[in-house]
Amino acid sequence: MADKIRIGVIGVGMIGKHHLNDYKKIPDAEVVAVSDVNEAEARRVADEYKIPNVYKDFKQLLKSDVDAVDVCLHNNLHAPVTIEGLIAGKHVYCEKPMAGSYCDAKSMQETAKRTGKKLHIQL
Repeated sequence: MADKIRIGVIGVGMIGKHHLNDYKKIPDAEVVAVSDVNEAEARRVADEYKIPNVYKDFKQLLKSDVDAVDVCLHNNLHAPVTIEGLIAGKHVYCEKPMAGSYCDAKSMQETAKRTGKKLHIQL
């Protein structure tokens, strides 16, 4: 692969930090943005991991030039954030469980298919 995949991590809580540690081990991955409603923590984490872009609102992150987003939020937020990410033209990696309901999970899968973007759920 010639270029690194530019990743934005949405949610910098325990799982988000775990994923950030894992991304450091992947040569073709470059985390270039984080987003969290707790802006102070997002900035602290960005400083610690040397991530250049910080957003309080994940929708602003979706407007950036990331290739993919990693959704590390509460289960009930997986579907709406994933769907917005796919519609914004980003590939999405989402924590498990996929969603809080079958209908939400089906909507996520249908949106990925419709947009032609990849959706991966951590197993």
